[in-house]
Amino acid sequence: MQSASHLVANLFEESGKQLRIGTAKFADDSAVRKATIASDTRSRAAAQGALAGFAKAVPQLLAMDLRDKAGGELVWVDGKSPSTAAFLKTRVNLSAPPKLTTISPIFASDTVLFYFVQSPVIGSPGDTTGFLTVYRQLSAATGAKTIAGLIGADASLLIGNSDGKVWTDMAQIVAGPPTPHQLGAPTIYTSANGDRRIGNLVAIKSLNWLMWVGIPTSSVLAPANRFLRDMAIAALLLVIVGGLAALLISRQITGPLKEMTVAAEGMSSGDYSRRVTRGRQDELGVLAQSFNSMAQQVDESTHKLENRVQERTRDLEAALNELREAQESLVRREKLAMLGQLAGGVGHELRNPLGVMTNAIYYLLMVLKEASPDVKEYLGIIRTQIALSEKIIGDLLDFARIKQPQVETVAIEKIVREQLERVGDLNGVKLVEDFPADLPPITVDRVQIGQVIINLVTNALQSMEGNGKVGTLGLRAKRGANGYVRLEVRDTGIGMTQGQLDKMFEPLFTTKARGIGLGLAVSRSLVQANGGEISAVSEQGKGSTISIDLPAAKGEAA
Repeated sequence: MQSASHLVANLFEESGKQLRIGTAKFADDSAVRKATIASDTRSRAAAQGALAGFAKAVPQLLAMDLRDKAGGELVWVDGKSPSTAAFLKTRVNLSAPPKLTTISPIFASDTVLFYFVQSPVIGSPGDTTGFLTVYRQLSAATGAKTIAGLIGADASLLIGNSDGKVWTDMAQIVAGPPTPHQLGAPTIYTSANGDRRIGNLVAIKSLNWLMWVGIPTSSVLAPANRFLRDMAIAALLLVIVGGLAALLISRQITGPLKEMTVAAEGMSSGDYSRRVTRGRQDELGVLAQSFNSMAQQVDESTHKLENRVQERTRDLEAALNELREAQESLVRREKLAMLGQLAGGVGHELRNPLGVMTNAIYYLLMVLKEASPDVKEYLGIIRTQIALSEKIIGDLLDFARIKQPQVETVAIEKIVREQLERVGDLNGVKLVEDFPADLPPITVDRVQIGQVIINLVTNALQSMEGNGKVGTLGLRAKRGANGYVRLEVRDTGIGMTQGQLDKMFEPLFTTKARGIGLGLAVSRSLVQANGGEISAVSEQGKGSTISIDLPAAKGEAA
C-alpha cells in the first residue's frame, strides 16, 4: 500500500513541479515583464496577446491575472470557458507579489473546483515588478479513477488541502478519510458499509496537498487466499502420491528404482541421453517406459529451449539496436530543442547586422564602379557568404516555429516560376519544364510552398556543381492520386546512397561542407503543414528526384 500510494503521489509531485516551471516561464515572458514595468496601453496589449497565446495552449485553464507589485490589475485573460471563470474577477488577490512561485489550496465555487498558481515577475535582477496568477480548474475525475484502477479495482483516490478541511475526488467536494490518520502509515479501518479497508495518507509536497488512497483488504488478500488454497490441494495430492509410492516400494524390489535413480542423477547433471532398461511388464515396467518417455521429452525440450534462447538473444540484440536508435533520436531531439531556443533568441538579432552588411556591399559596388577586378571579386564573395548566412538563419527560424499556412488558390506553375526568378542564373544547367495546360490549381500557402520549391531547386543545383558535365534540372507537374497535384524536381547530380536517402529529411543531417542540415527538414514540415507529402528517390551517380504532393483546388488559379 505504501509503494502504490507513493508511486501515485510521485505522479502528482512531478505535475506540481511542471506547474511551477510553466507558470514561472509565463511570468518571465518579455512582454509580461515589460507590462509590469512600463504599464502603458501598448505594453499591456502586448502582454494581453502573449498571455492569450499561453491560455490557448494550456488545458483546464480558467483565467490569467497580471498585476503590478502594488496589486493593481494590469491584464486579465479568460480561458476557453469565460462563463465558468466569471466568479474569479470578484476574488481578492494578494496586495504584494510572492517571493517564489506558489500553488494555492483547492477551492470550490458552485460546481467548479479550482486552484491557482502565483509567480513573481522579475523586471530586473533583484527587482520584483509584479506577479502573475494562473487559475486552473481541477476536473479530472476520469483520470483519478484510472489512477485508482491501477492500484486495485475497488480503490478510491482523494485529494485534499494540507489542513485536511477540503477533500475532493477530483470531480466534486467529498468527505475526507473516515478515520484519524498519520502521514505515511497505512491504516486498517471499517467503512460505513461494513467493509474492511486499508488506507494510506501521503503528502504531495510540490502542491502542498494531501492524497488519500484506500482499497478493500479483501482485494489485497485475494491472491494470498488463492495461493493458500492451491497449496493445500497440492499438499493433499502429494500426501496421496507419497502413500501410494510407499506401498509400491514395499511390494517391489528396489533394483529398478535404483537404476532409475542413477539415470535421474545423470539427467540432473546434464546427460539427457540416459535411459533405463525396460525388462518388466508390471508397474515398474510402465514406470520405466514413462521415465524414458519423460527423458525423451526433456531432451527435446532442452533443444527447443536452447533454440528459443538463441532466438530471444537475437531479439534482444534487435531490441538493443532499436534502443540505440531511440537514444540517438532522443539526443537529436534535445539538440533540436536547444536549436529552437537559439533560433528564437538570436535569429532576429543576427539578421539586422547582415542586412546592414548587404546594403554596404551594394553601396560599395555602386560607388566603386571603376574598382579593380580583385576588389569586385572579393565583394562578390562577401555578398555570397552573407546570403548563405541569411539562409542558415532563415532555416533556423523556419524550423523553430512554422506559421499557420495562409492558404490561397494558385497555379503551381506560377509558384515555380516566381522561385526560378529568385534563383537567377542557373550556371549553365539545362532547365526542362513540363506543366500541362489542364493541370488544376492547388490550395496552399504560396510563400511557404515557394520556400520549399526554392530549397529543392537550390539543392538540385548544388548537387550538379563540379561533376564535370552539363547538368539537367527537370521540373514536372502532373495530376496525382486522391485529388492531389504532384511536382517533381529532378537533377542529374551525384545522387545519394540508401543510408543518406533514409536520413535526408532528418534535422541536422547534411552531406554538404557548408550548411546545418535544416533545409529539407523545414521543407517537409512546410509541406505537411499545407496538407501534402514529400518523398524522394535517388540513384548514386545518376541523380535524385524529389516529389511533393499538394491538395488540388476546384477553382481557377489566382
